[in-house]
Amino acid sequence: MDPTETVPDYERFEREQIAQDRDRQRPNTVEIDEPRGREVVTSLLDEGLVEPIPEQNVLQHVPSGQCFDSDMALVYFHKGWEARGEE
Repeated sequence: MDPTETVPDYERFEREQIAQDRDRQRPNTVEIDEPRGREVVTSLLDEGLVEPIPEQNVLQHVPSGQCFDSDMALVYFHKGWEARGEE
């Protein structure tokens, strides 16, 4: 007998709803193209979450201290950082 068959329907439904809510709260980083990535970097610069380090030709993600030479790498890192709730 499958162990999930012994779980009442209302518990199974509740677990599915919790999983769906969790999925909706996660930012979707897969759909970021380069123009959108540049917009995000500009926004992060304006908010003070990213600072340029011209002598090294990198952008530093201020809250984490990580440096990036690629806008897209920075954007994906920041989205993952936000998803983990490290603000």
